[in-house]
Formats: sequence, structure tokens, C-alpha cells
Amino acid sequence: MWRDASLSRRLLTAAGAFIAMALIVAAVLIGFVLHRFVQGQIDQRLDTQIVFLSSMLRADSSGTISLAGNADGPPFERLRRGWYWQVTGPNNTLLSASLDGTRLDNSALRERDERRPPPPKKDRNEREDRPRPADGIGPDDEHLHYRLKSVKVGAIDVTIITSAPRAAVLGPLREAMTTLGISLALLGLALVLAIVLQVRLGLRPLERLRQALTDVRTGCSARVPSRQPHEIQPMVDELNALLDQNAANLERARRHVANLAHGLKTPLATLAVATAADSPRDPIVVQQLVAQMERRIRHHLGRARMAALNGPVRVQTQIASRLRDLGDVLGKIHTDRSISFAMDLPADLTAACEPQDFDEMAGNLLDNAFMWARTSVVVRASSNDGTVRIVVDDDGPGLTLAQREEVLRPGKRLDEAAPGFGFGLSIVSELAELYGGSIALSEAPPGGVRAALELPATAQVSRVSTVVQRLED
Repeated sequence: MWRDASLSRRLLTAAGAFIAMALIVAAVLIGFVLHRFVQGQIDQRLDTQIVFLSSMLRADSSGTISLAGNADGPPFERLRRGWYWQVTGPNNTLLSASLDGTRLDNSALRERDERRPPPPKKDRNEREDRPRPADGIGPDDEHLHYRLKSVKVGAIDVTIITSAPRAAVLGPLREAMTTLGISLALLGLALVLAIVLQVRLGLRPLERLRQALTDVRTGCSARVPSRQPHEIQPMVDELNALLDQNAANLERARRHVANLAHGLKTPLATLAVATAADSPRDPIVVQQLVAQMERRIRHHLGRARMAALNGPVRVQTQIASRLRDLGDVLGKIHTDRSISFAMDLPADLTAACEPQDFDEMAGNLLDNAFMWARTSVVVRASSNDGTVRIVVDDDGPGLTLAQREEVLRPGKRLDEAAPGFGFGLSIVSELAELYGGSIALSEAPPGGVRAALELPATAQVSRVSTVVQRLED
């Protein structure tokens, strides 16, 4: 389904997924940074309170600790709000006014590992002297964030604990993340709208190209406008070149049809006179006129067909299968003579010609070979430099050099008793020339005739495979 989707849907889906992924990653990263920032602000306030308390601590000779002043500044003066401090000595404990006489349970604290890399040696003492973070439950079962530090007051070890409500961290973070989420959502919507606009503007030349092709198809325009964006300019140039080529081929085909009509006028007029009721009828003259008209019809129609197919190769014919079928048919026709038929050619060899034209050329060559062969007919084919060469050998009586030139002329037969009209090899020659090929006759190694047909190839043979088939009846 994805491959069948429109370009707009593909681009919008891919862009939307990327934007959503980017916004989610941005929200996570920004949330992590905000959490660290808010947590750092709270920790800094608690650490400042610890420093303030440690500077005010005093201890007497009995080990009792006290404060040299009031340490309940904002926000530690708020009663039961989570902002607490507690100083624990060996003999007594000092509490903030906000605790209202309730002590913090040191055993319920769970110190947190800040997951920081180990500090360098010169900073290790300073790092170890910093307060430690912890989490726990407060007097009113609320979640608190703690900072703990052990200090010495004289020779006495004292533990200072400060706390802040976890909501002091999560509340601002929640508000910031809500604002951030709304901002990112609006940003994502703006980006999606921008992508939609960009896709529509980017694909608009394709829509104009579609309309231009519609105008060409309906006859409103002859060519696609050549002024196009650089990305589709090569495609438009190819389309215009194809349209120009088709127009030229159509014009050539029309010209050949007109030439055919003009070329038939004189033979038809002569034929009408020769066959008139009051004129003597000479069969030889009539036969010559019919042969002349047939030759011109084949010539002009063949050129009209080639004009329509001129240019890049658009058709191809698999040679092996068609030669095998022709050999099977002719072997059955001449089954009483027990002629063997062998093929030696690559299985994937193709020629750049229409299948029916190839059948006509190969059929005429094989028909002559089977007609004159004594025991065998062998077909070989190969490809070289963009040309397919098909060789048909028979072991018949053969032809002299003069006879080889004579049989290629239209209507010429060496044996008048043999069936046919003498146009087979001339048709092969004309069709081969129309496709840019040729035919040549020579002596075959068995002593018969070798007919070599050359045609343009559609592709080079990448893998040489040999197919040998022998049919003996």
C-alpha cells in the first residue's frame, strides 16, 4: 500500500513522523534539563541553609549544642509546609519552628546516588564535603527531598538535615512542562502546515506537467512547455523528444502510404487495360504486373511499419523459441524425407524486430533449407557488437555464385517446377534492410547453401547457453 500511495501522502507521512519524533525527543531532553535546573535551585537553597546553620552552631563542655541566633528565616518559618531543618548532636537535637516539635526520622531517609563521575583528586575533598541528597517521608507523610551534612562543632560530630517538599520540585516542573508541551504542540502544528504548503508548492509543477500532457493528448498542444523546474527539466526534454519523434515517424508513415498509392496507380491502370474485354490477354504481362504491385505493396508497407518503429528499440523477439517452433512445423511437413533439424544458439538471444517479421524472414530461410536439404538443416546464431547473426546451413545441391545473386531478385526461381512464386528470399532481403540488417548467401560446409541473416540486437548476451535440439522423423 505504501508503494501505491501518492507522493503527497508519502512526503506528509514521512515529514509528520519525523517532526513528531523530533518534538518528543526535544520534550524529553528539555524536561530533563528543567528538572536538573529546578532541583539545583532547591538544593542550592537547602545547602545555603546548612551553611547558615553550621556557622551559628555552638557546643558547651558537656556536648550540648545550641544556635547563636535565629535560623528560622523564609521559607523555614512556615509551619508544616515541608521546609524543615534539624541539627542532631550527641546530647540534644535542634528543630526548626516549622516542625512544631516533631522530629525528622533519620532512619527513614534514603540517600540518593547522584550518578556523577568520580571527581579528580584535587576536587575530591571538596566534593566529599558537599551535602548529600536523600528522599524520605516527612512528619505529615508527605514526600520530602533532603540534604544531609555531617559537621564538627569543636570536637563534637553533628548532623544537619534540611528538607524541601517534593512538590517544590515537581510543581514548577509540571507547570513548565505544561507550557512547554503546548508550545511544542503549536510548533509541531506550524511545522506540519509548513510541510503541507511546501509539498503542495513542490508538486505543483507535476500537476502542470499532467495538464500539459492532457493538452497534448487531446490535441490542444503539440509539445510540453519546455520551461520547467530543473528537477523535471530532463524528463520534459525526453517527453518532447519522444513527441517530436512520434510526429516525424507518423509523417514518414503517411508519406510511405502516399507513395504506395501513387506507385500502384500506373500498374493498376495497365492491369485494367490488359484485362479489358476487347484487348488480348497475355498471362505473362498480367503476372509481371501482379508481381510488380505485390513488390511495391510489400516495400512501402514495410517502410511505413519501420517508420513507425524508428528510433529507440521498442520491440524484441526471442529467437530460440521461434526458430524451434518453425523447425517443428517444417520437420512435420517434410517428415517423409527424414530431415534432421539442429539448433545451436544462446537461449536468451533477442533481435530488435517485430515477431511476425522475424517469423517471415526465418520461415522463408528454413523453408528453402528444408526444401533443398538431403538429410539435415542446422541453425546457429550469435551476437556481436549489437548485431545478431543467424546462419542456416543445409546439405542440399548448393548454388553457384551467379545463382546466389539471381535468387535474391523478386520473382526469380531457379526451378520452375518447385512450388512458390520466387518472392521468399527477396522478401527476407527487403525486411532485413528495413531493420538495418542484411542477408548473404554462401556455400555451407556440408556442400549446400549457407544463408546468413543479420539483424540488430536488443541487448548483449550476458550468459552464453547452448541449446541443441535434434528432430528426426
